Formats: sequence, C-alpha cells, structure tokens
Amino acid sequence: MRRIPATSAITAFSAHNEPVAVVALGESFECETQDCYAGQITSEAVLRPHIDMAHFNRATGPVYVEGVRAGAMIRVEVEAIELADTGIMALSPGLGVLGDRISVPSTRLVPIRDGHAWVTPATPVALAPMIGVLGVAPSGEPVGSSWPGTHGGNLDTRLLQAGTALFLRARHDGALLAVGDLHAVQGDGELGGTGVEIAGRVRLRVERAVVQGEEMYAGELPALRHEGGLSLLASAATIEEAIRTGFAAAVDVIQVWQGLAWEDAYRTASLIVRSEVSQAVNPLVTARITIPREWCPEPLFDEGRA
Repeated sequence: MRRIPATSAITAFSAHNEPVAVVALGESFECETQDCYAGQITSEAVLRPHIDMAHFNRATGPVYVEGVRAGAMIRVEVEAIELADTGIMALSPGLGVLGDRISVPSTRLVPIRDGHAWVTPATPVALAPMIGVLGVAPSGEPVGSSWPGTHGGNLDTRLLQAGTALFLRARHDGALLAVGDLHAVQGDGELGGTGVEIAGRVRLRVERAVVQGEEMYAGELPALRHEGGLSLLASAATIEEAIRTGFAAAVDVIQVWQGLAWEDAYRTASLIVRSEVSQAVNPLVTARITIPREWCPEPLFDEGRA
C-alpha cells in the first residue's frame, strides 16, 4: 500500500501545490500525519505561545487522484485511523470560548492507553479517533489549512471517523486531497479550542460518488455519511449563518430525494433534521445539519463501503 510521509505536507489548500503522490480511484492509501503543532511541543515545558504557528495544522498531501475531473463529486472513504501513544492539550489566553478566563498558558501531555486518553490520572476519556482537516484544492485563492469551507479543510467534526465517508466537490482535476489534524477524542464544538491533538496514520480511499449515472449527493457543501445519516457541514462567520446555510441545503436535498414541493420539504426538514455544532473556535464556525438515515436513499450507504 502506498504510504505518504507526514513531511509531505501543506499549510494551505491550493491548486498551485504540486502533488506529492498519485493514486487511482478505488486505491487505498495511507497518510502519516503530524499533530496540529507539527511536533513542536515535545514536553509540558513547551507552551503554545512558544511555537512557530507558520507550521500549524499541516495537512499531508496533496494527493492527485487519477480519474477525478474538475466538477465531479467524490466520496472519501475513511478506512482506518491509527494514533500515536501521546497526545497534547495546550491552553493559552484567548483560546476557546472561555479563553478570556485563561491568564497563563499551560501544556498537558495526554497518554493514550487502554482505549482511553488520560487527561489526568482520575479522568480517562474513551478514545474516539477523528480527522480534523480533510479537503481538496478550492476553486479560487488558496485557503489556509486552519479554515473550513466548501472545499472541506478544518471542519473539526467529531463524526469524521473510521467507517465514514466525506463527500466533496472536486474543483480541479485530481482533486488534490490533503488530510491532517487528528484528534484522539474531541467534543462537539471543540469548545476549549483543542481536542486531544495527536499524530498518527489515516487510511483513505477515494471513489466516485455516483450510482447508476447519478450523483448520490449533488450539493456543494461537504457532506459526511455516517451510521446515523448524512450530515451537511456548513461554515460561516457566525453559527446562525452556518445553520441557515446548512438547513437551506438540507431542504433542497430532501426536496429532491422525496420528490416534494419546496414548501413541503421545508415542513418535513423542520421535523426530522438535527442541528449540531461541529466547531465554534476556528476562523469560521461549522454547523452540522443531519438528515437521519431513514430519510436517505439506501445506495448512499450500500455502495462502496469500506
């Protein structure tokens, strides 16, 4: 299996980045990833203000996927996530929604063992490995790897785990995919500004998102297929704007899938969808609008599962 080292990484999604590897559609490949601090925090004496933020949130790639053309919807299957044996939780003034209460920066190294992240000896938290950054090159100007958007990027949604798939619209031939910012576990919202930041490996596979000549999901927002349904991921300056954008897209999807008038799709969506906060701490915040599985077409889940 092709393995791409963490040293082959970017800090901005862009069509100008030269591919570091070429894979075929349907080919499994593995990306090594650094933690979001690019390995700069080696002990609890190293604080977040000490590090070079020019290396923050590096994403391994870009990977050119043969057979993907600009404008095509792709499905990025997450086959496996492996974690390093130690994670990091660094606090700093201003970080997270209560960052105004932090006066002194501090770093905690978090051991990973026995299926838990040991934040303290008394507070083990069950592991739920997930991907923070996964995206393709955008159509316009470069987008920093700390930013989320329609290209994917720093979505920080806790459901992006092994066994799920992210639908993305390729804006360029080959898609130019990159991945990074793993978390051993992260709560919804990433409210403290940090999950358990960690290095590791991710095994991915890219497929066309088409069944019988039609796209499984034809929207422009990133969409996450998981055991509970399909979640549309909308990012904006405020959570209200993100929810509005994601909900509008969900109504359009339900209208097509159920063959309804827009007004009836709107009524139905108001009854069945769930709105959640993926992250509230990045330059743009991300809302997760979920259409439950029983309201999704079954080929969305049957085709090309890992």
